[in-house]
Amino acid sequence: MSAPIVLFPHQPFSSGVPDSEFASEYEAARWLGFSIGFYSHEDVEAGSLTEALTGLPPGKGQLLILRGWMLAGESYALLYAALLAKGYSPAVEPVAYEEAHYLPLAYRHLVGETSRSAWIEGENPEEAWELYQGFRTEDAIIKDWVKSAKAKWKDACYLPAHTERERFLEMFSIFRRERGKLFNRGVVIREFLPIVERGSDVGGLPVIEEVRLFFWQGKVVVPPQGRSPNPMDERERWEEIARRFQSRFITMDVVYLTDGTWKIVEVGDAGVSGLPITLDAGRFFAALWNHLQEDASGSIVAG
Repeated sequence: MSAPIVLFPHQPFSSGVPDSEFASEYEAARWLGFSIGFYSHEDVEAGSLTEALTGLPPGKGQLLILRGWMLAGESYALLYAALLAKGYSPAVEPVAYEEAHYLPLAYRHLVGETSRSAWIEGENPEEAWELYQGFRTEDAIIKDWVKSAKAKWKDACYLPAHTERERFLEMFSIFRRERGKLFNRGVVIREFLPIVERGSDVGGLPVIEEVRLFFWQGKVVVPPQGRSPNPMDERERWEEIARRFQSRFITMDVVYLTDGTWKIVEVGDAGVSGLPITLDAGRFFAALWNHLQEDASGSIVAG
């Protein structure tokens, strides 16, 4: 097959230089034989697609895999359409991107495997307060359709059971301010999961027993190494859930609970999900190459 293209964001004003946050991924992907393309994240967000894709040559139907920053569903759809127009074959269609990216769209695939959740569209604080009534007797968290403001854990994220209205609205205000322009579509209230904690960081945020898994075509791309407990003890479970999604390239963040079981915190689009600090970029792209070759030929040919 033609070498798949990995599309990275470039440095502002330097269309041939990868964003510094993706430098190690860029080097690993290039060394392993992937073709490389660049785009301007800022221009995509601004809707300037002609300017955004100056770092790409004319396409010839090659598979294209995004590795970049999170995008709103609307922005991703514009990027996808522009890539198609240039002759590329992006790995993830817009409807599949949104299903993995937005919790309310993913939730139907996760019932019983993640914490109980409910949501509203928009950001009306009174509607959010009404939504919270279904969770008041238990600890909960507040977030938007994609992310929370967990850096402000006690003031904008974690809702102790029986949080009073005045305190809830105060926390909602801080949460909304912290999310700012990154606020996504609406408000979600979720049951708090009793996750095993390994202490806390300097900001007081709990350090939890959490593992991010990447999937290609419903298969784990690269199993985590040297972990105990290890979510790969339930690999078939995770892969069965991954296959429920339309997207062939997703992530799944799983956590180990105090009762000795694993649950899913969230799923996401793998093109805009960061690599865990424990996952070497070279190992990730080598494993991804293997999966792509297996799709093309029916056997693993690279290592």
